[in-house]
Amino acid sequence: MFDLCTDAGDNPALIDLDRMGAAWPAPDDDPHQTRLKAANAAAVWGNFRAAGSRRLIIAGVVESAAEQQLLSRAVGMPVVICRLDASAQVLEQRIRGRGRDHGADLVKLIRRAEELQTQLADHDVAEFVVEAADRSVDEIASNVLDRWNSASGRADL
Repeated sequence: MFDLCTDAGDNPALIDLDRMGAAWPAPDDDPHQTRLKAANAAAVWGNFRAAGSRRLIIAGVVESAAEQQLLSRAVGMPVVICRLDASAQVLEQRIRGRGRDHGADLVKLIRRAEELQTQLADHDVAEFVVEAADRSVDEIASNVLDRWNSASGRADL
């Protein structure tokens, strides 16, 4: 998506929510560092805007409407959520295929992906869902961007 937006002259910026909350220890009342992620996203987006970025791509998991609202307030604009959908088997295959995690960490990550898949489907805050199972990264990115433009009322890309 970043490359597509760049190619279209849309001056994008990219924030990885996991990295925005990568601090330990996490408070007991915010185990996924939601508040820290939002605060860091606000600061980083401000810097990106000052550098000329006009479109923000946020990669990560947004688990609730409250978290979506927190992020929207933090970045000063509505956050449009897209949920990528794939089966538990596809998720596990992709996680294993990355080769970054091993042992107990790998098992924990696969379980968390399955848990999130169910939770996000049951309590969906996404404006739209894109099937991601049997498609290339480029196809998925193009579809997400098309749907994002439609959901946000943009037709300029």
